[in-house]
Amino acid sequence: MDNSPTTGSVNTTAAEKQRLAKTSLSFNCKNPTFRKLFPEYVDRYKKQQQLILEHSSPESPQGENSKPKTEKLVDSSGEDVKKVIPRRKQPFPTWMMLLLVSVFGIVMALPLLQL
Repeated sequence: MDNSPTTGSVNTTAAEKQRLAKTSLSFNCKNPTFRKLFPEYVDRYKKQQQLILEHSSPESPQGENSKPKTEKLVDSSGEDVKKVIPRRKQPFPTWMMLLLVSVFGIVMALPLLQL
């Protein structure tokens, strides 16, 4: 929770740091090295996921397609946490890339042309 700039530190609010800490187990369990070094945490994560599956209802309301997808997680204190799954990023437009390259080329060519 310290705000001093160090290697690996995060410069955010305390609430954001707590949220990141709660979701870090699910992120780390995807890493093969983490799974090998810390099998007890992987087992803990699997148990949490099983509890979620047992408590989730098989029926889902019809109108949820317009909302962003969410993933239900359980943190270490047993509280339910919803994680919003981000949408896929849009690629950078080709026309904008061509425009930027053209402007950069013209600016770089000006000293050569002595205009």
